[in-house]
Amino acid sequence: MRSTAFIFAGLTFVALGAAEAPESFAPLLDAKLSQWETWLGVPHRAYEVPGYVRGATPKEDPVVGLNLDPLHVYSTRVVEGETVLHITGQIFGAITTLKSYDNFHFRTEQRWGEEKWEPKLNAARDNGILIFCVGEHGAGSKNWMRSQECQVQEDDTGDYWPIAGTMADIPSRVEGKTVVFDPKAPLRLAKGRSWHGPDYHEKPHGEWNRIEVYALKGDAVFVFNGAVVNILINSRYVEKGASTEIPLRAGKLQIQSEGAVCEYRRMEVSPLTTWPAALAPLMATFPAHP
Repeated sequence: MRSTAFIFAGLTFVALGAAEAPESFAPLLDAKLSQWETWLGVPHRAYEVPGYVRGATPKEDPVVGLNLDPLHVYSTRVVEGETVLHITGQIFGAITTLKSYDNFHFRTEQRWGEEKWEPKLNAARDNGILIFCVGEHGAGSKNWMRSQECQVQEDDTGDYWPIAGTMADIPSRVEGKTVVFDPKAPLRLAKGRSWHGPDYHEKPHGEWNRIEVYALKGDAVFVFNGAVVNILINSRYVEKGASTEIPLRAGKLQIQSEGAVCEYRRMEVSPLTTWPAALAPLMATFPAHP
């Protein structure tokens, strides 16, 4: 009998899968990346880009733009019979689904390559999975859409980052200057990073890590190698200069390019109508929201 297990707050919860309707996953990867479009921001001045004309100053350098990828930042290759998304990271940007998703279960496997690029030659390898992506390309730092980020970074996969005015309520505590995800803590408004906390299980460099994102009615759960590493309640945003909060419950998916070689495989998405049995008790502890 199939079972599902999640770890949170140091405890393992297992739910037998036979009582739940089987999920219907649709693959998101194919050799031609036919379900995606690309957006690339401003290339670092350390690199020449074919056909790209820089501005008079770094601040005037234009973005590469939509569906232009002269350095092949995004490509696919076949590894052991499977299609793998290969991201060089040389130019910051994102690959974006053509479709939008609201209530869903997204899952994939990710691993790191070796090469890093300016301006992150001496930084941790970095990437990210963005959900509820709306609005214009490049709204966040000229690279990403307005969205909620499940950080994918060495030693920090599962951190929460808001992009271009988004926010959420996260069960968390404050340690010094760090907001720490804690499923037993009160909800706290998050307009900045929420660290994944100490219950963390990253595999050695080069091995595949499993990343899952569950999203339902504007809430989201980030799961990393079976551990719940962040929870977002009441996802929303504000326009620049405004004060009115707007619900953010649906949008496209983006996979970042951010200075390091990163690969994904077995990327797929399924509709979600209710929290899986292993997550339902935890999510029931949070108050309802509009």
